[in-house]
Amino acid sequence: MAGVSMGAHLLKRKVLKHSEFMLVDQQEDYGGVWKQNKYPGIACDVPSHGYVMRYFLKPDWSMKYAPGSEIQGYYADIAKYYGLEKNTKFKTKVIEARWNEDTYLWEVLLEDLATGKRTTWTANSVVHSGGQFSRPKWANIPGRESFKGTQWHTAEWRDDYDLTGKRVAIIGTGPSTGQVAPRIAPIVKQLNIYQRSATYVVPRGDGPIPKWKQKLFSWFRPLLWLYHVWWYASFESSKPMWLSGTKRHAKAQAFALQNLESQVKDPITREKLRPRNEFGCKRILVLDDWYPIFNRPNVELITDKPIRITEHGIISKPPDQLPGEELAGQPVGSYDLRNEDPNAKEQEREIDVLLWGTGFEMADQGGHFQVYGVGGINLAEEWGDSPKCYYSVAVTKFPNFMLTLGPNAANFWSNITTLVEIQCNYNCKLIKQIKQKNQKNAYALYVDPQVQKDYNAWIKRLMGGIAILSPNCSNYYTNSKGEATYWSPFHGYYYAWLMRWPRMKDFVQLQKPRSAINGVAKKTSTATATAV
Repeated sequence: MAGVSMGAHLLKRKVLKHSEFMLVDQQEDYGGVWKQNKYPGIACDVPSHGYVMRYFLKPDWSMKYAPGSEIQGYYADIAKYYGLEKNTKFKTKVIEARWNEDTYLWEVLLEDLATGKRTTWTANSVVHSGGQFSRPKWANIPGRESFKGTQWHTAEWRDDYDLTGKRVAIIGTGPSTGQVAPRIAPIVKQLNIYQRSATYVVPRGDGPIPKWKQKLFSWFRPLLWLYHVWWYASFESSKPMWLSGTKRHAKAQAFALQNLESQVKDPITREKLRPRNEFGCKRILVLDDWYPIFNRPNVELITDKPIRITEHGIISKPPDQLPGEELAGQPVGSYDLRNEDPNAKEQEREIDVLLWGTGFEMADQGGHFQVYGVGGINLAEEWGDSPKCYYSVAVTKFPNFMLTLGPNAANFWSNITTLVEIQCNYNCKLIKQIKQKNQKNAYALYVDPQVQKDYNAWIKRLMGGIAILSPNCSNYYTNSKGEATYWSPFHGYYYAWLMRWPRMKDFVQLQKPRSAINGVAKKTSTATATAV
């Protein structure tokens, strides 16, 4: 998604030509997360006409909430329109990017996933557009390797396996499980869903977009533009809903709880699904068919902790019977629901298939590939689970290195595709500066360390009141220190104003005469490698 948009911006703003940059993607087609994930029911939880790039509106979305395959096709269409296939290298993994202080170039080590062959490219700039929903995470439950049935992660869905009539378990109750479970529940013999903590669910109200509306948007593009702007404005205006203590926050929480009350019949199951934290603490589920599956006789919600995987099933134990060390290290709010059955005890449930709906590696934002900056500092080690950068796009001591959707980039009220466009526009201006300066001398820039420190202190002061930092709350937006590492406190329009032009005084600028660069041609490449 972000890589395609970055490439499109470089071309449409005439910053670089096709011959001057390359897109690198380990998938075999465009679309990023929408190409990798293909599990049943995958769709976006943002309305289709909001989840688009403003420069490439789509009049004929089939559903109010587009399915994943249609979104993947949308980004492939953008790439085709801008001719990005000319300079995209698929099925290629970035191993590392290392800054050479002698040549002022990045040395990017790539691996061809088909052949295993490794090559090194050099580039003046690297734009990291890897995103976060790309590295599957597995829960730390002993015995996974001993299971003799079939298992896979929802991000690595197997189309070749028929679940009909099988006894299936899913670990996790996040967005992936929320979409998979309703699709497979009617065909499996038994579905056991293991929940660590509940989240709020609101109805999606999904359905087909009428053909007449699609044709109207195709014929009258200004109306399509206004419809997109309306969605954008509705997102931005929802900020109070995500702030603790506001009337809109209380109203949203009450609405979500009423949704639970009206859809789940069994009072015990309903209580298990009742969140123990504030609305907006965790990512909410926007689904029409999640709660109704718990009215099915072949679906069981299990809130006991899975303590071991055996050859034929999963052993779970009521939380109140667990020794303290077995709950140590669990996120706040995990397994805090007492089992009301007085006869509850450790129990093994036999299964044929184990599905891991346990999400993605989110804490290690710098770990997609190894990045080495000035003095050989390693980005992943420098960041750990507390990443710091500048406006989510630049990192001190990493020259000519840019990000899209870096740390503190997103929130629940700003349209993610709009944020990507803002960052792509900003990065284009930095790349244009780098290209122009490189015509005479070797040139590089990175954000000043004090400026980055002051920026992060500023946004931390602005985080007050957000529900993701509320008591008894754990989520992937925050780290072990309670810092909101994914969260932006800004409205999208204010962020756009802040990012309207790079403030060059915020950057350390390095220049070196070409004559001082030993062993390098007098004129180096102005290529930009965009790692996706």
